[in-house]
Amino acid sequence: MELNKLKQLVITMEECGELIRACSKVLRHGTEEDPKYLENLTEEIADVIAMTRILRTAYHIDGSTLEDLVQKRLTKMKRQDYA
Repeated sequence: MELNKLKQLVITMEECGELIRACSKVLRHGTEEDPKYLENLTEEIADVIAMTRILRTAYHIDGSTLEDLVQKRLTKMKRQDYA
């Protein structure tokens, strides 16, 4: 595997881990009393979005295919029986 792609994958994994941690802190502490947890969550979401864009380019992933899959997920999550 190309070294640059390997680094991109590792960084993406690290950013996903940081997003998981930020989600956990929001669950534990909330966002009402201290906005730092919401700020951190926002930053980590942005980092993951940035890395997924980088991977999309690196692996030549078609934007319309990706958008179709995103819409499929959003539709699935709107279902009443989705838990």
